[in-house]
Amino acid sequence: MSTKMQHYVPQLLLNYWASDGSKGKKIINIFDMDRSHVRYNQPVRGVFSQNYFYDKDNLVENFLADMIEGPASSVVKKIVSGDFNIISEELLTLHRFILSLYFRTPEASKRVSGFVNSQFESIVRECLSLNGFDPEEASAGGFNFNQDNLASLITLNAVLVAGLLRDLEYHIIKNETSSEFYISDHPVFIYNWLYRELKDPAVTSITAIGLQIFLPLSPKITLCLYDPKVYKYGQRTSVTCISNDSDIEILNSFQVINSDSIIGFYSRESEAHIRQLYERHKNIKLHQPESGMLLTKKEGKGKIRSTHWVFTRQAKLKKMPSFIKIKRKSKGSASSYQERDPELSAKHMEILRFIDEQRQRSIVELDQGGNH
Repeated sequence: MSTKMQHYVPQLLLNYWASDGSKGKKIINIFDMDRSHVRYNQPVRGVFSQNYFYDKDNLVENFLADMIEGPASSVVKKIVSGDFNIISEELLTLHRFILSLYFRTPEASKRVSGFVNSQFESIVRECLSLNGFDPEEASAGGFNFNQDNLASLITLNAVLVAGLLRDLEYHIIKNETSSEFYISDHPVFIYNWLYRELKDPAVTSITAIGLQIFLPLSPKITLCLYDPKVYKYGQRTSVTCISNDSDIEILNSFQVINSDSIIGFYSRESEAHIRQLYERHKNIKLHQPESGMLLTKKEGKGKIRSTHWVFTRQAKLKKMPSFIKIKRKSKGSASSYQERDPELSAKHMEILRFIDEQRQRSIVELDQGGNH
């Protein structure tokens, strides 16, 4: 039996924001930012999901359930229950879960599509210019890159590259205020505070030094992953207890800024605050694709070769929580881009190229077999 309603934010997380409804159903409160409307007591089974979001044959859906969410569920439950001693194997499980979650949402698909469409627009602008047309007409056109199974492809790719996070350390934020952490429809927040001033096309890479990742696990717990060579999180332990509302507000603003359109919350008393956060941060676009042309070269016989660039620029945020400090010895690294582990990055690129080559070979073999 195939699963029609497929969650892009898994129920194993949403259930921590849920209360018990009638007939044993788990229910959650939802703020719809597009409509500025709150829907109370929504069944968890029906929110943060779309019909056949990944696939109709359930191959990816079942893979996520069995290989990613299943192992992660016990680790998340352990952390939310107050056991913050995460061993290396559990951390690897969390890396796969977090990175796949970052790429498995509608917002993630929009960002990838926007990245590709930005490159298409740059190419079309040049073609218009070379043929005597106004290049500004390219901006008026529609570039609708919408590859089938895009969510599945980028989610599975994220699982493959999760090893790139292995050098990050974890930190637990325990919320001891009367407020709650919220969860959005794109809950994994990735940012690079070290590089917030640097204008380099690679600063949003998960291989960059200064990487930071935040994921709320419950209304009272947020998990952080960070580059330990750059930042100091909290004091000498892996846990920081927060009793001031300002840090909670900053972490919640990450969810609003990152969201596509929906915020989930537990307490009805949180509605007014969510609306205030939304009004304050609704115009911030965390990651914006940019594109352009580097050079054009004539190659003879009427041929022209051009080189285009496209990258994702991160917004310049004003505040980080007070428990985060940049180490003094790392401040000098803020002026030039560096990777945390270039050798590891190169090895992963080799793996991905090999997998892509095998995939392309399989497609060719299938096509040839079908033509016999």
